[in-house]
Amino acid sequence: MRVQSGIVTAIQADAPLLADLVNRSQGADGSLQAQQAGNQLLALSIKQQMQLQSLMAAQYRADAETQAAIAEANAMARERTRQFLGDGRAYTR
Repeated sequence: MRVQSGIVTAIQADAPLLADLVNRSQGADGSLQAQQAGNQLLALSIKQQMQLQSLMAAQYRADAETQAAIAEANAMARERTRQFLGDGRAYTR
């Protein structure tokens, strides 16, 4: 959960930077300035893609942990039922 909130905060913080980079890219006077602005936009895009990968990995880990807990609870319930029912000889004599 902390990973998700950190990424959301980082993406929100990047919004003004993105707007600034787009403005600089559009207002670039020479080709070098345009290339530099383009590189900065590309770097920001890569950063956000990496954040998204981290977010997805965290979500997949959380899902796997949830599924493991469910499987463990189901196994325990089956074992308790088996112990309760016994071998079927409790009332025969």
